[in-house]
Amino acid sequence: MVKPGLAAPRGEPRVRALFEAWLAWERSSSLPGGCPFIAAAVELDDRPGPARDLIVQSQRDWLDILANSARTGIKEGQFRPDFDADQFAYDLHGTMLSYHHLARLLRDPSAEMRVRRAFESLLDRARLPGRVSR
Repeated sequence: MVKPGLAAPRGEPRVRALFEAWLAWERSSSLPGGCPFIAAAVELDDRPGPARDLIVQSQRDWLDILANSARTGIKEGQFRPDFDADQFAYDLHGTMLSYHHLARLLRDPSAEMRVRRAFESLLDRARLPGRVSR
């Protein structure tokens, strides 16, 4: 999931590719319970040990990938110079967790529309004034 996203052009296209790859992975029929990292995080969040440590590191790595991809958007002149890439990663990750909950637990048919709308809103706030999505 991460490799194809990182192959996309730097900045907003890469952020978008990572989001789309995650969403496709989350909806994949080969993952009947959705994202295994989310499921494991819920199961292991208060259980110390190597399995929890692995999940913690994978989630930190994911947040770093999202934040660093957003930082390249700043360097590429696609996002505002004062844009907080770490906050963006946090907000996007929270949006992804919300999608998982709405789609999997609540079986809400509007989950995909909502996650896409939230994602676009995050990008709109990141972009330089007057810049529109490609």
